[in-house]
Amino acid sequence: MRRIGWLLAVLLLAGTASSPGYGASQSELDAVEREKAEMAAQLEDASAEVRAAGQVLAETEALLPGAEHEVNVAEGRVAAADAQAAQAEREAEAAREALAVAEAEYEAAREAVDEAREARASLFSATAQGVELLTVDAILASGDPQQAVDGLTYLEFLMNGKNAAVEEVTLARREAGNAENAAAVAEDEAVAAEAAAAQALADAEVRYAEAQAAQLTVQQLVTDQAAALEVARSAEDQAQSQYDDLEAESDRLAEELRRAAADNRNSGGNSGGNSGNSGGSSSGSSGSGFVLPVDGWKSSDYGWRRHPIYGTSRLHGGTDFAAGSGSTIYAADSGTVVYAGWNSGYGQLTCINHGGGITSCYAHQSSIWVSNGEHVDRDEAIGAVGSTGDSTGPHLHFEVRVNGERVNPIGYLPSCLCR
Repeated sequence: MRRIGWLLAVLLLAGTASSPGYGASQSELDAVEREKAEMAAQLEDASAEVRAAGQVLAETEALLPGAEHEVNVAEGRVAAADAQAAQAEREAEAAREALAVAEAEYEAAREAVDEAREARASLFSATAQGVELLTVDAILASGDPQQAVDGLTYLEFLMNGKNAAVEEVTLARREAGNAENAAAVAEDEAVAAEAAAAQALADAEVRYAEAQAAQLTVQQLVTDQAAALEVARSAEDQAQSQYDDLEAESDRLAEELRRAAADNRNSGGNSGGNSGNSGGSSSGSSGSGFVLPVDGWKSSDYGWRRHPIYGTSRLHGGTDFAAGSGSTIYAADSGTVVYAGWNSGYGQLTCINHGGGITSCYAHQSSIWVSNGEHVDRDEAIGAVGSTGDSTGPHLHFEVRVNGERVNPIGYLPSCLCR
């Protein structure tokens, strides 16, 4: 038992830690609560350890599909982020290469300007010193016309050369300026591409961390689930023994109710209800005379259930109605109280004989307001809703017994299940 208690504490902590922490929606949270409520109802007669383990199982089973979906989504985001980061790195590399080309072109253009400047330096220097004017004077002083023509041609050549040199330097400077601008643009693009690559890498790292967290959530849920199963299975023999004890107690109650009914008949009592016959008002057809015993909603049906952990079949011998603690419980029909007191897993229990072998029972009461042998009227207040005995929360467990044996109560209650 110490081991079970220790594991239970671990499970409860783990169950808290693994509560929807991966971004579950409200509808998913509601589904978890429904699963836990259904599990609680099915494990009503189990031990506290098994009930706690069942709650962890219900939660993990409800959360695992969503958590596994989150892992798949996160892994998809990681793949997309990796691809984006790789593309951004390629673009950054291309931008760096383009920058290197632009810088080389600029350097070549700058050198061309220097070469053009140096190549024409002597011409520009001669021009500045007035060589062209001296040449013109020499041509004009010549007495030979042909020599004069040749001189003018040479002068024209000099002037054309000067203009070409100026144009060459100007063009080289323009090309160098364009190359410089292109290099500046390429540098800006390279810087932007490198920043985008760095951001894409950071995003990929975030996505990777998200995927790791999602995977850890799934692993924790699976671990919690396995631990809960270990606790539940370690108590399987004990749980079966408890169920067998409860069934034996139900059989003893059935025998007691049969004796009470026989005593009532032998004493000439008539517990019949509104129909005025000795068989009572409840013949077992829907809406045949019983009133709803509490102002609440049906939370669990009568019938055989497959145990959610062990897989064995067990009978839930009544219909449960959810109602607040202290809510008034009413007699489903008139009759004589044949049991009022504590009864094992039923907790505080009241049973009323309605004649004709029909008895109604009201379990898990917080208080009983009637006594054995007391006659009660249909719809009379007889007690209050509670959670005594084997109960996981305030509700009324309502049974109908025919000759002591449990039958489905629904056939004796109003078809609308309303008061």
